[in-house]
Amino acid sequence: MSTDRHFASDGNIYEADGTQVGTYQLDEHGHLESTATDEDGNGYIDTIVADTDHNGSFETGVVDTNADGYGETILVDTDNDGDFDSSAVDTNADGNYETFASDPNGF
Repeated sequence: MSTDRHFASDGNIYEADGTQVGTYQLDEHGHLESTATDEDGNGYIDTIVADTDHNGSFETGVVDTNADGYGETILVDTDNDGDFDSSAVDTNADGNYETFASDPNGF
């Protein structure tokens, strides 16, 4: 299903039908700094991406894959080279990360 999303000047992200699905923040130069969305509308954030060092690439990504309000998948660019190089996955949704991976060259 393809939908059009609009980043409104009020800091919210809207579907084409007007439904609010998230928020965003811009840095002082007008570049996208972070987004957070509630894809399933249950009141919990499902996805977050952030440019934590303000260099134009996202260093952090968190996804709540089962809509329980907790991020089961985390990706981090720990060396700020533009590639995600560390990850953690909660494979059974118990709040603990069972799988970890790291690759200095990025995934």
